[in-house]
Amino acid sequence: MKNESLTALVKVSAYILLPLLLILVPTPWLERRRSLCLFKNLTGRPCPGCGMTRAISSAAHGDFKQAFRHNKLVIIVLPILSYEWLQSLTRAYRRYRALPKSTPQP
Repeated sequence: MKNESLTALVKVSAYILLPLLLILVPTPWLERRRSLCLFKNLTGRPCPGCGMTRAISSAAHGDFKQAFRHNKLVIIVLPILSYEWLQSLTRAYRRYRALPKSTPQP
């Protein structure tokens, strides 16, 4: 049981730390890096999702105009991503709370 509890706590912590990590990484740092997009790296042409990481990073820093410039689909993807993140965090937290707590043995 202790292993399950620890796993559930790590999941909850990871879901909480993910947006904090996104806020801590500055968008200009992402802009200077090579693209992670396999399609763009192979063909040299951007795919519909190119710039989405920078767009979400810009939105996380409050710069929505810049986020829209990076990728216009951010107005659709960001709310969906936020909803899914919240649902996953809620599920993980409920699982953690539902696990029986072990009491110390004398």
